[in-house]
Amino acid sequence: MFWEQITTHYRAGSAHQFLLHFNVQDLHYDDAYGYLPAMPYLMEQLNLLGCDLVVGYNSVQGIIFPNVRQWRRTQKMLEIVPPDAADEVPLPDERSRINSNLAIGKLHEDPVVTMEPHPSEELQNRLSHLLRQGRAKVGLIINFLEQLAPNHPSLTSGANDESQRFLNLLNHWASDLDIRRRKQIILLVTQNTFDIHPSLTVNPEIPVVEMPFPDYAQRLKFIAHLHAISPDDAPMRESLGDARAREEFARETAGLNLFGIHDIARQAATTQQEARGELLLNYRQESIKTFSHGVLEVGEPREVARMQGPSHVNRAIQDIADGLKQGDWRRIPRGVLLLGPAGTGKVFIAKLLAGKAETAFVQLRYASQVGEVAISVNGNEGSYERNLIAALSFIRGIAPVVVFIDEIEQASPHTSMQPEQGERGLPVSLVNAMSDTSLRGKVLWVGATNRPDLMPAIFRRTGIFDHKLILLPPTPFERAAILKIFCEPRTQESIDYQSIIGDERTDGITARDLWLIMQRARNLALRNNREQLIEADLREAVDDFVPDHSREMQQFMGLLAMREANSRAMLPDALLPQYQEFVEDNRIDKTKINRRLLELSGELGLQA
Repeated sequence: MFWEQITTHYRAGSAHQFLLHFNVQDLHYDDAYGYLPAMPYLMEQLNLLGCDLVVGYNSVQGIIFPNVRQWRRTQKMLEIVPPDAADEVPLPDERSRINSNLAIGKLHEDPVVTMEPHPSEELQNRLSHLLRQGRAKVGLIINFLEQLAPNHPSLTSGANDESQRFLNLLNHWASDLDIRRRKQIILLVTQNTFDIHPSLTVNPEIPVVEMPFPDYAQRLKFIAHLHAISPDDAPMRESLGDARAREEFARETAGLNLFGIHDIARQAATTQQEARGELLLNYRQESIKTFSHGVLEVGEPREVARMQGPSHVNRAIQDIADGLKQGDWRRIPRGVLLLGPAGTGKVFIAKLLAGKAETAFVQLRYASQVGEVAISVNGNEGSYERNLIAALSFIRGIAPVVVFIDEIEQASPHTSMQPEQGERGLPVSLVNAMSDTSLRGKVLWVGATNRPDLMPAIFRRTGIFDHKLILLPPTPFERAAILKIFCEPRTQESIDYQSIIGDERTDGITARDLWLIMQRARNLALRNNREQLIEADLREAVDDFVPDHSREMQQFMGLLAMREANSRAMLPDALLPQYQEFVEDNRIDKTKINRRLLELSGELGLQA
C-alpha cells in the first residue's frame, strides 16, 4: 500500500517530504470514516501519524483546514454511505479527532486563512515558519502541485518571481534537517509527474510515491460495500447481483478507480441492468482511452482464450502462462518478440497469450499512431510523453498485464534520449519501464515486427525481448485447416479445402489472406442469392486473390525473422520449401540466410 511506503520512510527519519502522483482523485478507505476522497483521506492519515496540526493548500482555495462534518456531507452526496447515516462519526478510543490537540479559534479571522491563495512571498514565509516551529507537529498537504511548480521553461534557477521562489522553497524544505528533526511531514500531490518541474522529481530527498488504481481485493471490498448500503429492494443491489456476480464485476473492472466503479454501478441501477457486459466493456474502453488520450487501447483476450495457435506458439505460450499462474518468474521472460511477414497473426498471438495467462491486455501506441490530439499542459511540447507516463502508471496498476506494441520497426520516436547528439530515441519513460526488472512477472511486453532490421536498438538490449517467436506463412495442410475453420459456419456442403488452397501455387498465403478469401467467397454467394457459400465461390475467390507482397518480399521478411531466432523450438515445426533449406538437423544456418538476404535485397532494392 502506498501509505505504508510513506510511513516507513517517515518513521525511519529518511524523508519528511513526499511526492504523490497518479490516482490522486479517487476514493480511499479509512477504518473509521469509511470511503473518503483523497484529500480528506490523506488528512486523516496524517492525523493517525501523530500530527497535531493538519492543513492543506492549493493555489485556488488557499489554506484548507479539515472539516469532518463536510466530509460526511460529501459522502452522502456521493451516495457512498446510507442516506440516514449519522453526521457524527464515532471514533475508537485510540484515535483522536483531527486537530483536536490544538485550540484553533476563529478560523475566519486567522490571517493565514484569509490571505490570498496565490503563493505570495508572505504566504511562503508563513508556511516556512509553521514548519520550523517546535510547538506542534505539522502535516502539510500541497495539492494540484502542477499549478504551483509547473514543468515550464519559464521556471529557471535565474528567475526571481514568486513561482520560482516557491519552487526553490519546496526543494529546500525537502533537505531542511530542522524540519525533519521536528517530525513535520509534507505531501506534494499531482496527477502526472510530467506536469511538475523536473527538479522535484529528481530530488533525492523527495521519494516519489505512486497512488495506484485499486487492486482486485480493494475493488471487491468497495463493490460489497455498495451492495451492503443499498436497501433490499434497491435497483443498485439487483444490478450488483449475488456474491459470484460481484466477484466477476470486480475482476472485470481492472483499470478503473473506485469512482469509475461507482459510476458504472449507478448507471446499471438507473437502466435496470447488470453492472457487467456491454455497459462495463464500453465504459472501461472509453475511460482508459480518454485517460491515456489514445496511448492505450484495451483488448478483451478472453474471447480468444479457448483458441489455439501454431504448435510451437502453443508450447511457448503455455510455458509462460503456467509461470505467471504459479508465480515462477524463472519461466517468464520480460518480453516476447513476434517476428514474421505481415498477416501471420501477431495480434492474435499476443491476445492468445494474455487469454491463456488470464491477464489483462492493452495495446500501447506511439505518438504517430495516436489519432487524436494529445493535451499539452503548461504549453509544454511533450504532450505525448505526458500521456505516456500516465499510461505506464496505468499499466503498473492493472498488472499482471500483457502490453502489446505493434510494428515496432515503425516507431516514430518522440523524445530524444541523447538530445545533445541530435539522435531521436524512444521516450525515456518507456525505455525505463521496459528495462525495469521489478516488473518481471507483472508486465509482459510483447512486440511485433515484420522488419526487425529496422527496429530501434533499444529492443535488442539484453533482457527486453529474450523470447523470439517466429511466425511464418502456413504449410499447405495448415492453410486448408485454417480456411475450413473460417468457412464452416458459412457452408453446409462438403468442401475439399486441400485441393482449393493446398497446392504450390498458393504457398505464401497467410492466415489474414485466408480470412479475406473467405469474406470474398461469402460476398460471391450473396450476389447469387445464396446464404451459404459453396466450393465454386472459394475457388473463384482464390483465383482472384492477389497477395500484398511478392514472393520475394515475403521470403525477405520471413528470413529476417529467422535470422533473429535464438532457438529452433521458436520456429514453426513445419516449414514451406522456401524456408526449409535454411534449417538442417535443427540448426538454423544464419550464414546461408544472410547470403540469401543479400540477394533478395539487391533484387528488391532494399537493405538487409
